[in-house]
Amino acid sequence: MAEPDDLRNYMPRTIVCMIIAILGLGAVPFTGTRFGDFPEMIALAIGVIPILYLAGFAVFNLNRRLSELEKRR
Repeated sequence: MAEPDDLRNYMPRTIVCMIIAILGLGAVPFTGTRFGDFPEMIALAIGVIPILYLAGFAVFNLNRRLSELEKRR
């Protein structure tokens, strides 16, 4: 894992997750109109799950950084 103040190691993870999310969310209107609701739900899940993953990762990373700051005191 990277040092607490070094965010450069997290940039590829963020870029890949955002590309997957954009492609998944961009596919929602096209799959929903032609094939029904189930493929639309799957495309929506593919678009939303990477965003939720990044949000969870940010929260847990912030928690880890705050605990390291408290240890320094």
